[in-house]
Amino acid sequence: MRNQYEKQEKVLWYAQIMIFLGALATWFNHMDMHTFYTINIILSVISIISLTLDRFYFSEKIGQKVHNSYSVAYGLLVIFTLLLVIQYAGILKINLIMQEETKMIWALTPALSLLWKTKFIAFREWDQR
Repeated sequence: MRNQYEKQEKVLWYAQIMIFLGALATWFNHMDMHTFYTINIILSVISIISLTLDRFYFSEKIGQKVHNSYSVAYGLLVIFTLLLVIQYAGILKINLIMQEETKMIWALTPALSLLWKTKFIAFREWDQR
């Protein structure tokens, strides 16, 4: 059964790669900023949902210990994404992250989620050897 969960987790990892590539593609496309923010906030929220599944569901089913550093990184990513969602909703105004020059900030959640998942899977596979 553990092998089945590991395969499902890898499918989620491949999906995260595609999410990251989508976020990266929006950075290179010339589109209006509202469309850019909308696409990236959707990709960021999907990334956090995927990361939450990895952190709480798959790690438990597979029996992988989650180190404190991963928990801290997960928490910081969730807080950062909540900040982006609040900014996008217009509840909070932070001019720094709403400028054309700093728009790559909006692709950080998919990028860091991919990094988190990659390290999480790689270390588990390393430990199994």
